Amino acid sequence: MSLAPVGAALRAAPDVDNATRRRNMRVLIQLRWIAAIGQLVTIELVGQTLDLALPTTAMATVVVLLIGFNLASWWRWRHGGMVSEHAVLIALLVDVAALTAQLYMSGGTDNPFAFLYLLQVTIGAVLLRSVSSWVLLAVAVLGFIAVSSLH
Repeated sequence: MSLAPVGAALRAAPDVDNATRRRNMRVLIQLRWIAAIGQLVTIELVGQTLDLALPTTAMATVVVLLIGFNLASWWRWRHGGMVSEHAVLIALLVDVAALTAQLYMSGGTDNPFAFLYLLQVTIGAVLLRSVSSWVLLAVAVLGFIAVSSLH
């Protein structure tokens, strides 16, 4: 029994169309705005109410970079034609990198927001094809390992 027809069917699977990827990117941009605002509020509240010594300047810098990336993504999404699978993957990888940096500076895996790696991987599993989802998972796992071992 040959698996060639199955392989051909998998290769011929229809790609998500550009309109769907554009909607997905719009949702990611909206979620990133919520995340950036949430990070700024959390940094401020934790610094004031829990009297923890956080590297607020460095953490705010990560948020500012995330906001800059979000503005660039929004501009590209609004003025560009195609939103590729790679663009969605890169957006999610930037989110994982920002999460990793924030966790590194604020308690590592003891930080209650460490569970957000699961959110990133779940979003990737929904929006990306399997190969890209596995790449995102691998980067998230590496980020978690780095945060848990280096913090």
